Amino acid sequence: MLVQKSGYYSRSSRANAYDLALIRTMTDFAVDAALRGEPGVVGHDEENGDVLSVIPFPRIKGGKAFDVFEPWFRETLDAIGQPFSAHAHPKAH
Repeated sequence: MLVQKSGYYSRSSRANAYDLALIRTMTDFAVDAALRGEPGVVGHDEENGDVLSVIPFPRIKGGKAFDVFEPWFRETLDAIGQPFSAHAHPKAH
């Protein structure tokens, strides 16, 4: 399984039951969108209350810095035992 955020961070590991349920939900949604002819990328849309959506390509063009201070990212590092290191908070720039 690949969990990816803006192309900058990813992890791979064996899928657990939660991962498999998430994958099924997303693939079912993606297939339905494809059959409707709706282009984009399926994901939980941060700009739409994290609702599972087809996000139009122009909205995901890149350029958004990855914030290593996001709580979910720090929790992931803690869970896998990887130390955290950062020089400056990105919002300080």
